[in-house]
Amino acid sequence: MDKHIFNQSQRWYDKDPTLSLAVSFVRNVSVEQKKMVADRIIEQAKQMGVKINEIKVIFQRRWFDEDEKLGTAMEYLKQASPENQKTLALDIIGFLTEIKA
Repeated sequence: MDKHIFNQSQRWYDKDPTLSLAVSFVRNVSVEQKKMVADRIIEQAKQMGVKINEIKVIFQRRWFDEDEKLGTAMEYLKQASPENQKTLALDIIGFLTEIKA
């Protein structure tokens, strides 16, 4: 497979290994833990000055769109700068590791 073609279809969060790991962790935790993480991402991203388009898309097929708050949190994460994505990803990993311990 042509590497260039693969990169075009790559998910936005797979471009950074730390971010990819954090999103994978979120995907595999309980619904309650997802809600806790979503609140945390939204709060921290807003503090970082991240802005998102508030228009909601009704028909999405992504796993994180099943919950409106989680979908919003993931949009904040997506719109953050690469540096802020890394900071948020490390926080997510640390937070989920802490609450699972």
